[in-house]
Amino acid sequence: MAKIQPSSKERKRYIRIKVDSTQRVEKGDLERAVIQAGLKFLGELNMAQLLSDTWDGKHAIVRTGHKYVDDTIAALTLVKDIEGKKATISSIKVSGAVDKLKGDKNE
Repeated sequence: MAKIQPSSKERKRYIRIKVDSTQRVEKGDLERAVIQAGLKFLGELNMAQLLSDTWDGKHAIVRTGHKYVDDTIAALTLVKDIEGKKATISSIKVSGAVDKLKGDKNE
């Protein structure tokens, strides 16, 4: 099997997001909202993924491809409610390394 050139591989980007809601949002509900927003705006091919171990009740990290960062942020911005609870999702920071975002507690 031929080896894939490093320049041909998709480069990952990580987006730290903040969820503002009047009520508590559960991790599963947020995952469904991210998936629905991704499917609705980006389609199946370019969908973003929520990293499972990053939800702390207010912030999370979403993984996407380097070509789709702006589209992913736009899709997440369109979320107006999560499981019937009013909520907004805003992006805080974008990075190529997830460790930089996990250690960053600034809003």
